[in-house]
Formats: sequence, C-alpha cells, structure tokens
Amino acid sequence: MKIGIIGHGRFGTLWAGLMKEFGDVAICDKGKRKKEKGKVDDVLNVDVLFLLVPISEIKNVCKEITDKLDPKTIVVDACSVKVKPVEDMLFELRHTQPIIATHPLFGPDSVKRLGIEGQKIVVSPVRVTEEQLNMFEKMFEKMKFKIIHATPEEHDRQMARSQALVHFLGRGLAELDLQDQEISTPDYQSLLRINDLVTNDTLQLFLDMQRFNPYAKEVREELIQALQKLGNNIQSYEQ
Repeated sequence: MKIGIIGHGRFGTLWAGLMKEFGDVAICDKGKRKKEKGKVDDVLNVDVLFLLVPISEIKNVCKEITDKLDPKTIVVDACSVKVKPVEDMLFELRHTQPIIATHPLFGPDSVKRLGIEGQKIVVSPVRVTEEQLNMFEKMFEKMKFKIIHATPEEHDRQMARSQALVHFLGRGLAELDLQDQEISTPDYQSLLRINDLVTNDTLQLFLDMQRFNPYAKEVREELIQALQKLGNNIQSYEQ
C-alpha cells in the first residue's frame, strides 16, 4: 500500500511512524513545499492520502491537489472538528473522490503516557464504498484502536464539550499562571495537568477548534454564564 501524508507537525510525525507498518509512506510538509514545490506531487499517487493540516488549511490544500490527485485515492482528514472540513473536502475535491473523515482522540502526549493500544478514533464515512471502508478500518483494528462511528454533526456536538470546553478551560488557567506549590490538594494537581496538556498544542489548533466547531460558542457561553452566576451567588452571601 502507498500512503501519503500532507502535514508533518507533532501529530503528523506520530502518524507517519504508525503508518510505516502498512506500506510505503511519502510525506509532504507545507513549510517544506514552499522551498521544494515538487514535493507535493510525491504524495498524490497513493492509495490513501492523510491531510494532517490545521482545520483552516483543509480547503486550500484540497483546492491545490484536486486536479492532480489520483481519482482512486482515499482522502482522509484527521481534524478535531468534522463539519467544516467535510464541507471543504466535498466542495473542493472531485465529486467522485473517495473521502473518509476521522478524528483520532489522542495525540503524541497521550500516546507517550498510555501507549497506542485501546486509543479511540472517530470515523465518519463521507463518500466511500463499503470495501474501501473495510480496507481502511483494518489498519485501525490491527493497531487495536477503538473505532467510533459518528456523523460529523454528532462528533462536533459531543466534542464541543469534551474537547473545545476542556481546551477553553486549560487556556484560561494558563492566563492565571498557576504553579506547582507545596500546599495543594490532588484536585489542584488535576488543574495543573489540564493546563499543561492543552498548552502543549498550538494556538492555531485551539483557535480553529473554537471557531469552526458550530457548537463550541454555545458551550463556552454556558460556562461563562454559570461561573458568573456562581460568582454572584457568592457575592450575595458576602453582603
């Protein structure tokens, strides 16, 4: 099997290492492409092409490759938001191009701590045959991933709370400049871990998941209102 990867950041590096078990892997990074423009052609004549670029870059990448892409290549994204990239892939790629949307619910940090076996991955078949989907998912089964099937809408609605909200809290905690201290409870250590985990990711990832998840704003506002209400309740007892 020939596997192409566009995007070689922290997750792209992890993913490239995992995919080597299944075939020849060709990698193209956007930064490198600016210097070596022919590099992108090396990843297009493949069986599966993973787009491991920021959510906001999916549209531009698809627009760039659509006329050069092998019609049989299965195009797969791995964005932490699903509705927007699926819309972009459907709009920019050929109307017959096979497409699968995924979201690995792990990254380099969690794999380092917990290993790869048992990690979750969301799969949304967008435009693909059953045979192509089965072939694709066999790779994940071999790696012993837990595969979760969901529509892009179902995915984004749940991730607004389980990811966008957690990252919002983590970035907020970072603004407080919390430090480890001798007098603390285990709960405080949990706050520090949330802060450390989310700030290891790029600011672009944080902003993209907040901007492009259609349900994230509503959840953020619910949290802010709940905190404000709680603060008001405390203040009423102080008066």
